[in-house]
Amino acid sequence: MKNNDSGAGQALVRVSFSEEQGPYGERQVGVITLDRPDKRNALRTAECLAIADGVRELVDAGARAILLTGTGPVFCAGADLGGGVYEDGFDRAVEGMLQAVLEAPVPVIADVHGPAIGAGCQLILACDLRVFQDAGECWVPVARHGFALDEWTHSRAVELMGGAWARNIFLGGAHLSAEQARELGFAIDPRGVTAEQFAAKIAAQAPLSMQHSKATLNSLADDGDTRAGTRARLQELFAATWASKDAAEARAARREGRAPKFQGR
Repeated sequence: MKNNDSGAGQALVRVSFSEEQGPYGERQVGVITLDRPDKRNALRTAECLAIADGVRELVDAGARAILLTGTGPVFCAGADLGGGVYEDGFDRAVEGMLQAVLEAPVPVIADVHGPAIGAGCQLILACDLRVFQDAGECWVPVARHGFALDEWTHSRAVELMGGAWARNIFLGGAHLSAEQARELGFAIDPRGVTAEQFAAKIAAQAPLSMQHSKATLNSLADDGDTRAGTRARLQELFAATWASKDAAEARAARREGRAPKFQGR
């Protein structure tokens, strides 16, 4: 689609649609590519804003799933320690980026083809699914650099990796390898398919079902007051999913022995 300019300087992020097609020839997978290979795809304020904008843009354009990836051997080296992390508003931009991924009504999938470090690890934590290639790994060197991360990052790591591994990473400086990530269930084993092919398989599923499941899973970490406020919305999504044309389409497809063609309604 385009190189995304966030308005905070030229953001080296590409937003596009994958060539992978669904069962009826649809192009449903949006792709956001970090494109600073000379800087190991390190994040500045501009990249964080562009990723958030890209997620919303792809959803508006009809993406049923979004794949996050990067050029070069590193998925994302985290904050740009050459200056990006010290920019005014960088923390808010990171928070907005993570929030956009969490709030997207479609699954967001990380293609972890190389190291995901620091804010790069935060980014894959925010994603719904992670495909680790053999060179994929993640770690968070906050103690080495004298940084501190927010409560959400710690709690999300405990939720997705387990408490022992979260402590190993944040306190012990451990690196989580692709093999370990798969064993934990933190990552998907690609099993001979590319990340784009996996994302296309996810995108072919019923959109309302995935939207409801994602919203429900993310709400489980909410505190009591916040969760009470989302319960009505979850009930609406639940009812809408069961009453949807897609639910009827799935029944018809089973009877007729064909792949369902979901419309998201």
